[in-house]
Amino acid sequence: MKVCYFGAYEVEKDPRNRVIIKGLQKNGIEVKECNIPIWSEIRSGYKSKPGVLEIIKFIPKLLLTYFKLIKKYIRIGDYDVMIVGFPGHFDMPLARLLTRISGRPLVFDAFTSLYETFVTDRKFVERGSWKAKLLHTVDKWSGRLADVILVDTDQHIDYSNNEFKISKRKLRRIFVGADEDIFYPRANRKNNNNFLVLFYGTFIPLHGIEYIIKAAKQLEKYKDIKFQIIGSGQTSWYIEQLSEELKVNNVLFIEEWVPYKTMPEYIARADVCLGIFGNTRKAKMVIPTKVFQALAMKKPIITEDSPAAREVLIDRENAVLCKMADAEALAESVLLLKQNKKLREKIAENGYKLFKGGFSLEAIGIEVRRILEELTSWEERL
Repeated sequence: MKVCYFGAYEVEKDPRNRVIIKGLQKNGIEVKECNIPIWSEIRSGYKSKPGVLEIIKFIPKLLLTYFKLIKKYIRIGDYDVMIVGFPGHFDMPLARLLTRISGRPLVFDAFTSLYETFVTDRKFVERGSWKAKLLHTVDKWSGRLADVILVDTDQHIDYSNNEFKISKRKLRRIFVGADEDIFYPRANRKNNNNFLVLFYGTFIPLHGIEYIIKAAKQLEKYKDIKFQIIGSGQTSWYIEQLSEELKVNNVLFIEEWVPYKTMPEYIARADVCLGIFGNTRKAKMVIPTKVFQALAMKKPIITEDSPAAREVLIDRENAVLCKMADAEALAESVLLLKQNKKLREKIAENGYKLFKGGFSLEAIGIEVRRILEELTSWEERL
């Protein structure tokens, strides 16, 4: 089978695309990339609310990207199915046109909703505004143009069905997984006896970093418990202000973003990794990449007890699931793992087995391949 992987997606900046592409390749599928990456530049505006001018400037950039994609597409040659990589919502009209001409099926890795991300979760766009309505329309119609849509959890399947009236027959769950060529177990290289708790992320609301700060404050009396928080983003100003108000002294902030391939070195030095703890609707629907990366590196993970997390994780078996948006519950979870080495080792081992069985590159590739084979055989029957 030959797959045309299409769109303005990023591979280095979006692990989702990396995992699916490498997963397919590990399962013997030839992936022909038709890609003009532009989203790093577009995302430079994510830290502020997009105005009319920013949206107007986006249109010619999108049209130019379309033109470049068409030139690349002509050179791609024959293929069996097209996958539009994430975030490909604005690439879908062109992809639909090209697959109509070629007579090939179209798979859209929606992954997550633009409307939910920018309107409900991050609140960059005011609910009810024309921009919010535009994003809602883009989500709805990009999905309707696809033959099959990939999302990351059953919660997102339900959301897409309820919010955008997309048939569940179109929707397929493909977990995020992790690239074990980069994220794999390695020796802990700490040079001290501190119990290190690690979080890394882009400081978006669903992360709930404020609860990590408050939990760290509650654990200050344990002098050997240290927190390390890597990253910056939308809520950085609030987290900095909160840390100063609470006079937290057991948290080390690394504000510059650590390169993707360097992150495992920080994870290897941690005793426990943290997932998400926010109290947003999207937080209840996702299992973040950082959770799968911790599982892949055989690290015990603490994340919030959400409907999405319950799709794959079992409390105190392969993770510690704590109450959402609750600093006290998070502090208790950290203390539980610090004081119980056997439990830490059990969770780390079981989490790693879980990852190898269902979320490795090969495992993710098998699931996507199965969907593609089902789709192409159905197309042939027609």
